[in-house]
Amino acid sequence: MTAPANTPIAQRIFLAMGTRVSVTLACSDGQRPEAAEAALNEIESLISDFGRNAWAWGSGALGAFNRELLAGRVATLPATLQSLFNRAWQLRERCGGLYEPRIGALVRLWGFADVEQPGSAPPAPARIAALLAALRAAPNYDGGATYGPAPDIAWDFGGIGKGHIVDLALARLHAAGFSDAMVDAGGNLAARGRRGERRWHVGIRDPHVPAESQLLLASLDINDETVNTHGDDQRGFDFQGRRYAHILDPRSGEPAQGLRALTVVHADGCRAEAEGAALFVAGAEQWPTLARQLGLDQVLAVASDGRIQATTALAARLLPQREIAIEIVD
Repeated sequence: MTAPANTPIAQRIFLAMGTRVSVTLACSDGQRPEAAEAALNEIESLISDFGRNAWAWGSGALGAFNRELLAGRVATLPATLQSLFNRAWQLRERCGGLYEPRIGALVRLWGFADVEQPGSAPPAPARIAALLAALRAAPNYDGGATYGPAPDIAWDFGGIGKGHIVDLALARLHAAGFSDAMVDAGGNLAARGRRGERRWHVGIRDPHVPAESQLLLASLDINDETVNTHGDDQRGFDFQGRRYAHILDPRSGEPAQGLRALTVVHADGCRAEAEGAALFVAGAEQWPTLARQLGLDQVLAVASDGRIQATTALAARLLPQREIAIEIVD
């Protein structure tokens, strides 16, 4: 992206939540560089602290909570994360369980809890079945301050956490006087305001090429929106000619099949991420039906067989970066 010459840009890039995070501010006249630096410091601390506390298996608040659950005890929700527990459960119910925040033990069983070294082969079917049985037997979350007992259950905010913290970071920046900003946290990017005299311009990566190539499938202008992409290339492994990615189907306990990537554009980052995960699980044939049920009208999907599908509303906004045929589905 190239900013107009009269639009000062301040940017910070750092590692958090197992991914590369970039925060970009389009500074207006009169905003001092030291104020931008202070705002960037605050946001880096906010996101880094969240990454530690909301990691399902770390030394932070969610890790401690999960260890209590796995030991068979009733666990007290971390006060700093209770609103996220509530939002995650609400979205689980909206998605009919295709987004499931209590799937952490299965994520770890498959090796996807380790960002640096994901698994290399499917786990034993009997172990998958045992954890699925535990998930089905686990109590619903009632919105209270405790949860459990729920043996073999762990909560994992991998399908909502980035959307939550990116939206919160942008709200904090707005409160600090930086209403024109963008935060990119891996597959979750959101922007507010404008970049100088125009809207923010962002790309959707082509899942058919290696991530390091940075080749784009399409791009679009956004304003006060989140662009969330789930893909089978982001974390996973290949085994005996089959791709196993980190997005698990809560019904089978196995990686979802049928899609290479799915992008949702929406004003609400939590909805874009969690409901996008549910669409990915629904697969190439069923995601349009679920999208209609959820009221999502801006979706782009790349099927495993190479088909590219999009809703009318999003297709009209896309600028393809190569010659592609888009099947319109609504």
